[in-house]
Amino acid sequence: MNLSNNTILITGGGSGIGLALAVELLNYNNKIIIAGRNIEKLQLAQTNHPKLEILQVDISDEASVKKLTYEVLEKYPDLNFLINNAGVINLWNIKTKKVSISGQKAELLTNVFGTIQLTQSLIPFLLNKKNATILNVSSALAFVPMASAPVYSATKAALHSYTISLRQQLQGTNVSVFEVLPAAINTDMAKHIEKSAGIEASGQGMLPEKLAVLIVSGLKKNNFEIRPGMANILYHLHRFFPTLAQKMLAKQAQKMLANL
Repeated sequence: MNLSNNTILITGGGSGIGLALAVELLNYNNKIIIAGRNIEKLQLAQTNHPKLEILQVDISDEASVKKLTYEVLEKYPDLNFLINNAGVINLWNIKTKKVSISGQKAELLTNVFGTIQLTQSLIPFLLNKKNATILNVSSALAFVPMASAPVYSATKAALHSYTISLRQQLQGTNVSVFEVLPAAINTDMAKHIEKSAGIEASGQGMLPEKLAVLIVSGLKKNNFEIRPGMANILYHLHRFFPTLAQKMLAKQAQKMLANL
């Protein structure tokens, strides 16, 4: 695929994987719009990287996604590349934690429904572009769930399934559909999760900047399912030794659950 001279919208672009991707793709002479809930994070990212453009959105809110869609189509008629990166994660000890329906809904709305809403809203527009791309940022937990993050794991499995269906339906059109399924990335969200689970400062995750380079490399090679680093190992373990893969993640999950 052509990675230069695109107009790219990245949700969850104020930090972590989204921001790292934005900065990496700036190197290819692209126009980058980062969108997210936290306007301060977006403004800081723009201060550090003045070529970035920003839009505020709460991807879990239907009206906010509609507003974003309108703004994007109005301000950026050349948009041809959507990166669905926004996501939230909560750790849940099912045996001890009081059920928070609002918290569980937030994960579902952000990680699945909001992403689908934005994608479906932009597909008619993208179909009219000569070359268009959708990249969904999923997770290796789509293959093997992490028991300490049951809702998050389920949402990533749903996004993975949706991406496959989307790719199949758009086959033969001008819209290419990619997915990246990372594992253990050193982001602010990961650090927050480690801290809440009492396992902070593990330092074993891949840097988001390195992940961004690997994602771009996968896009260049037209690898429609990009599984960088440990994610690829976990994928193959899941395929050939599923019990072993589940035991590996279950062991890590038990460490987290012990502190929840």
